[in-house]
Amino acid sequence: MTSSLSLPSPRKRGPRGPYKKGIERRREVVAVAMEVFGHHGFKGGTLQQVADRVGLTPAAIVKLFGSKEALLIAVLEHWDVVTSQVMGSPHRGYELLGAFKKLMHYHAHHRGLLELYTTMAAEATSPDHPAHDFMTARYRSALATMRQLFREAVEDGHFRPMAEDEVAGEAEWLLATMDGLEIQFLLNPAFDLERSFAAFVDRLVARLSV
Repeated sequence: MTSSLSLPSPRKRGPRGPYKKGIERRREVVAVAMEVFGHHGFKGGTLQQVADRVGLTPAAIVKLFGSKEALLIAVLEHWDVVTSQVMGSPHRGYELLGAFKKLMHYHAHHRGLLELYTTMAAEATSPDHPAHDFMTARYRSALATMRQLFREAVEDGHFRPMAEDEVAGEAEWLLATMDGLEIQFLLNPAFDLERSFAAFVDRLVARLSV
């Protein structure tokens, strides 16, 4: 039998001292590296450029991450985290289209993240690029997610019945449209990325709705 007067459970403490400072420094380096790699690419972006902007030496950055390649992977993993946070909780089928609109809004106001994505997507087509495996896996995952979007939209009665090859085609077109509109925005900042994508979604829904 336990007493009704229980001792308060100890609160979990966050990182303190040098360890906390190290975590914060890593976050700072990742944020700056995201901009450097996004603007210059992995090959064109240097550790010296990152180091100059965070007040460290290239050697200190290598000590934090292990290598330039490891820093790039940390940047790409952070990009994945940010994307998930922007889109919000897991969405089912039709609801995912609204989450993609949120992502377009975020990209329109955070060009650095979008530049990183498009630059890495182009560079990483080379099999020897350090981001090749990450980017190809992410594209496979994105297409799988979009195929599931259309399947579930059909199951839930939002879209008319579709054969699997049609589902695959719609997923490919959706991903290609998102990428294409984002590139137009990067090349022409006056291009209204949010409006154009919303119009595409409206036409897609009108075409596929029951």
